[in-house]
Amino acid sequence: MSAATFPELAVNDLGKPRSIVGGIEPDQRERILTSQPFSFRHELGGHPLMSLPEIRKLTKKMLAEGRFDQVFYKTGVSMANSKYSDAESSKDIIKLLENLDTAGAWLRLTRVDELNPEFKDVLEQFYAQLSDLYQQDIKTRTLKTFVTLFVSSPRAYTNYHMDHTWNFLLQISGRKTVHLYDPYDPNVLTQEDKEGWYMQQVMIKPKADAKDSAYDLEPGDGVHHPVNAPHWVQNGPEISISLSLGLCLHESNRDAKIYQANHLLRKLGLRPTPPHRSTWKDAMKVGFISLWSDRNPQSFDEVVYSGAARLKRIMRIEHQV
Repeated sequence: MSAATFPELAVNDLGKPRSIVGGIEPDQRERILTSQPFSFRHELGGHPLMSLPEIRKLTKKMLAEGRFDQVFYKTGVSMANSKYSDAESSKDIIKLLENLDTAGAWLRLTRVDELNPEFKDVLEQFYAQLSDLYQQDIKTRTLKTFVTLFVSSPRAYTNYHMDHTWNFLLQISGRKTVHLYDPYDPNVLTQEDKEGWYMQQVMIKPKADAKDSAYDLEPGDGVHHPVNAPHWVQNGPEISISLSLGLCLHESNRDAKIYQANHLLRKLGLRPTPPHRSTWKDAMKVGFISLWSDRNPQSFDEVVYSGAARLKRIMRIEHQV
């Protein structure tokens, strides 16, 4: 597809850039600068670029080019069935997309901007509008932004989990409800939870007394996920298509190293200081984990986990779930 395939992507009917993050209600504005979830509106609802026929074409292209690490899928309720694609599963994935109404499937296509320049246009407009919203150059804070499509069957849901990225979820078609939790509430996440998660040691689990905020999304609706905000998602009665713009921030990558160092210190029987409490302690922890990290990381996992993975092998720390 060429950049001219969908000329209406770049501008709306008034000839202005399409809104990616806009329509924010006054009572939501104070949530923006305090790293809380907030809802917003966008002008990409129902856009043909993200229709099922175009998504099928995009998926086939990814699989044909062997981009198996960019296609992640599951069938059924449990995330235990989720896996990355490979040459053998390619036909099954295409079949899932052709039978989404009944397949009980969930599909994640990531880094789609690498294949289609229209998504690059969306990303550039997103950077500009987000920078205006926060009154700072968001691009300079970001190592990489992951442009991801989520496609799911009616009533499918995504299990409770958290992400490393600062995420903006845009509903394109269908409906879903996003249940978001406060990552700074100790009733939701403890320091030990974050440390174990960044060492890939544990799967976080919802706590009985944790409170969530529910966001009902229809086409044109969006919701902001703070970094590390646990969440789970319930799909509506139709096939759902969502676009995720997830920013991997330099500061979040730094925090990850502090949590990893704290996990190791806790293993030694110490009580480590949480991030952002001591500048010099944070710097020492970041420096130590960086010594073991890849010098030229090529993937998200290498950026965040390479140092921790080496130290786990050296210290013979076993994986736990």
